[in-house]
Amino acid sequence: MTIDIAHIATTANLAPSVHNTQPTRWSLGEDGALWLTADLARQLSVGDVAGRDLRVSLGAALEGTVLALGQQGLCARAVELQGETPAARLEFGGGGVADPLCSQVNRRCTWRRGFVAARTDQTQALDSWSGQHSDITLVADRDEIEAISTLNERTSLAFYRNARYRHELLSWMRLGPSDPNYGVDGLSAPALGLSRIEAFGAGLVLSDPAFSILDTVGLVAPLISEASRTRSAAAVLLFHRPEDENPIDTGRALYRRLLELSALGFQAWPMSVLADDPQTAAELTGRYGLPEQDRLITAWRVGPLPSGAIAKRERLPAGMLVAG
Repeated sequence: MTIDIAHIATTANLAPSVHNTQPTRWSLGEDGALWLTADLARQLSVGDVAGRDLRVSLGAALEGTVLALGQQGLCARAVELQGETPAARLEFGGGGVADPLCSQVNRRCTWRRGFVAARTDQTQALDSWSGQHSDITLVADRDEIEAISTLNERTSLAFYRNARYRHELLSWMRLGPSDPNYGVDGLSAPALGLSRIEAFGAGLVLSDPAFSILDTVGLVAPLISEASRTRSAAAVLLFHRPEDENPIDTGRALYRRLLELSALGFQAWPMSVLADDPQTAAELTGRYGLPEQDRLITAWRVGPLPSGAIAKRERLPAGMLVAG
């Protein structure tokens, strides 16, 4: 049985990954199985020392691969392999059917600008959907969203003050066309919702010594603030999974939840620092009564996009995704 591996990889790579690093590579094994392996050169050495985000990203790509195979009438069985390099082996055969979520693969995006107000029927659908998933905790109260926004502002600033974290983040920001990787990976200015002038300013603020100088006089916090856009969200969703779950399985579930949200008319913007900082994650876990056996994976601001909105989704070409 033959498959168009370039098409499969390109479609599956539309799945989200940390900082849009796109670490997954696809190859066909001699046994005819499809292999997904992580490019360790794309692991965040500061923000993801343990490689957990790398594995979650691989898991999202794995779910995207299963969906893409289903579109071609193939069913797949995934086997995650233990080893130094995160990898998954997919056996596939006939008899597959297209998952209804496939229709959202090209529509889903990360939206880092303001949302528009959700209709009543949309908020009711979101409330009903969240009630069907034990790994989702919905926060729709405006005062609570404000409280989470304040936590996000405070925690983000603390992370930015870590020079190594800030430098690594900046290395994945593609703030102008002169960046050789502009438009193919990382966080581009359009994807971040920045104009050319704002992108130039962001690069300046996050670099040394400007950051330290501006922080000393209290200007960094307002310059990096996301508060007004956070307030435009219809809700904040806390996504949590069992503490001992394989991160690859976490990534598969994460991608499905984002596609389900897209089907409801909502797109998401993560506040990853809320989960990355243990003290903040514990505060949210207690405040909103998350299950004790669960780990907070991320918090999403969610809402409908403005009419005619176009979200940039930069992706690597197929030739860089398929190995061997």
